[in-house]
Amino acid sequence: MPPHRQTGPIPPHHRLDPTRRLWLGRTILACATVAGCARPPTTPLGAGLAPTSIAPFSASAPDGRVPRGWEPYVLRRDKRPTHYATASVDGRTVLRAHSDGAATGLRCLVDIDPWQAGRLRFSWMVQHVDPRLTVSDPRIDDAPARVILAFDGDLRRLSLRDLMFYEQVELFTGQRLPYASLMYVWDAQTPRDTVVHYARSSRIRYLVIDGSPGALGHWRFHERDVVEDYRRTFGEDPGPIRSVGVLTDSDDLGVPVTAWYGDITLNRR
Repeated sequence: MPPHRQTGPIPPHHRLDPTRRLWLGRTILACATVAGCARPPTTPLGAGLAPTSIAPFSASAPDGRVPRGWEPYVLRRDKRPTHYATASVDGRTVLRAHSDGAATGLRCLVDIDPWQAGRLRFSWMVQHVDPRLTVSDPRIDDAPARVILAFDGDLRRLSLRDLMFYEQVELFTGQRLPYASLMYVWDAQTPRDTVVHYARSSRIRYLVIDGSPGALGHWRFHERDVVEDYRRTFGEDPGPIRSVGVLTDSDDLGVPVTAWYGDITLNRR
């Protein structure tokens, strides 16, 4: 098992001067929503300070509230919030997410070793979806359902371009991005098993696992090997998982979309 990398400070000689900070401002504001979907907590988590399992939606009452153990995250206050609430479907409590041109998510803070507990299992259902929704077009970047894993790592290994991006996100939002973010997505256009690179940072990758018209209106159950998926998408070994998130967004197209999420678990590989 390879050693876990620890998050390190951004080297001082890579910090940007004020002129370049202003020059990159518009780019950061344009991508803050995607950055927010993968961000870690404001105070970095150390080993053992967060739960070692993901809070199950089924443990909450189907009372229309945010499930226990999960919290909203918002980076751009100008974006309409996605509505997340517990609901009862087929006799179990699940999470209902509804976006009407919105883009905010939920996250659960964790401290999980993917080498020990890297068998990801989850289910979701999308009833109807605009066929234009896709993450492959950077002008749109909408998805009816996403499950997002945020990983720790050594920021000193980042390229200068990524360091600039990270610093700008922190400058404009007050939040520091995780070392890497892997998003499992439902995409109405892109073929399954496609890896999509986020246009503005090499440390955010999408893996399309659902989206065919025949999948609509049905619960879809997924099981993934996080280590193998991370190796495939990033070409390296993963560090600790610091948060797990869900995101239903349609802010770029401005269309309504609804998704349901079942429990998300990370079990022994």
